[in-house]
Amino acid sequence: MRDAPTDDSNFFTQAFGGAVRKSPSGGTAFPHRDALFYSEPGAGWGTRGNQPGVCDPLTPQAQAWIAEFSQALRPYVNGAYVNVPNIGMQDWETAYWRSDFDRLREIKAQYAPHNVFQYEQSIPPASSGHKHK
Repeated sequence: MRDAPTDDSNFFTQAFGGAVRKSPSGGTAFPHRDALFYSEPGAGWGTRGNQPGVCDPLTPQAQAWIAEFSQALRPYVNGAYVNVPNIGMQDWETAYWRSDFDRLREIKAQYAPHNVFQYEQSIPPASSGHKHK
């Protein structure tokens, strides 16, 4: 934290347990019921604007700090929370969903086969005869 790019930077940690552990494993799409903690480094900088493409000069420094902080946590991390997406994450399917990914693809194929709501890391609907890696 001493190297944080701004005073608006933080490290958030929340203990899991209680209600998080009560739902049976596999009973919901949230697969991290056995996790002890959820945590994330965060950096705040600049001001919100309405000019796309205008980059705050602190952006590269703040993004590098987040990447370095996240890398330092790697030995202690097992998975990721999909509500805090990381577009640069490798193997996001497993990090967010563990073994539920294929089941969620089947569900999406049933209820949203045209994949109307999508983004870079959204669950794609399963296609007939194809399993995801």
